[in-house]
Amino acid sequence: MRIYLPKIMSNHEEFYDNPDVRAKYIARRTQCDNPNDTLERPIFLELAGNLNQLDIIDLGCGDASFGKEALLQGARSYIGIEK
Repeated sequence: MRIYLPKIMSNHEEFYDNPDVRAKYIARRTQCDNPNDTLERPIFLELAGNLNQLDIIDLGCGDASFGKEALLQGARSYIGIEK
């Protein structure tokens, strides 16, 4: 199987710093039936359990929307890192 990935940014440009990429990501991410909210979030929250007083580091946080939810559920702190 061959996968083709078009070059959409220079070697020095971070993925989400590309305005076109970020705009497309945000448009998909903010849809009410996006995969993150529909599939990933419920399963993750079930596995994570009680977030009260936890210090959370979210690697691969995307738009870090989980951070707001975690803090509202009582997490002590949240750090989101996206590469």
